[in-house]
Amino acid sequence: METKIQQNLSINHLVRFPAGYQPHGPATFPTVLALHGHGSNENDLISLAQYLPENLLWISGRGPVNFSAHGFDWYPVTEFGKPDPALLSVALGQIDGFITELLNTYPIDPQQLFLLGFSQGSMISMAYLLRFPERIKGVIAQSGYLPARETLQIDAKQVAGKPVIMTHGFEDPRMPLAWSQKTRDLLLGLGVDLTYLNFHMGHEITLESLKAIRGWMENHLQPAE
Repeated sequence: METKIQQNLSINHLVRFPAGYQPHGPATFPTVLALHGHGSNENDLISLAQYLPENLLWISGRGPVNFSAHGFDWYPVTEFGKPDPALLSVALGQIDGFITELLNTYPIDPQQLFLLGFSQGSMISMAYLLRFPERIKGVIAQSGYLPARETLQIDAKQVAGKPVIMTHGFEDPRMPLAWSQKTRDLLLGLGVDLTYLNFHMGHEITLESLKAIRGWMENHLQPAE
């Protein structure tokens, strides 16, 4: 399973092709689009592939906003925990355009495209689902939250029933547990098919949380034909 750096689309990204991939073959694959956290980059989350179901196509994006020499964001951070609604909207539009490019470039099964995020990437993933629910299968949101409902664009009709798993640490020192719980209540109120799990961990991903995510994904992936 080869990982390649790609710079030919609107967002720089890594691609990890599944076993059995043929460059000009007819097969399409369930796909994970990974969105990293604040100040990180595309190398961060793609390493999770080894812990999750096999035969997935992985794409790991790099946020378009420079934060440091090797760190990036999905939108400019103006206040911690309160993203500017206009800047967030621009970021979601950029990701939506990127997804269109990905669908036209890679052998993605459009009915099995999942967003996987950590921290800021989780917030972006869940906000994207609320705005464009018909575009993706579901969301894996790790150590993240959603900002206030009035700042979000929500397609309430289409988002009902969409599968989401949230994992969050009881001892998370950066994203308060209460933020995660408010997001849980918002999603449940919208009728999202939510699996919400807390673990004794900080602002991180653990083998225990990945085991739960793997089981959730296995339940939501369509059987291979």
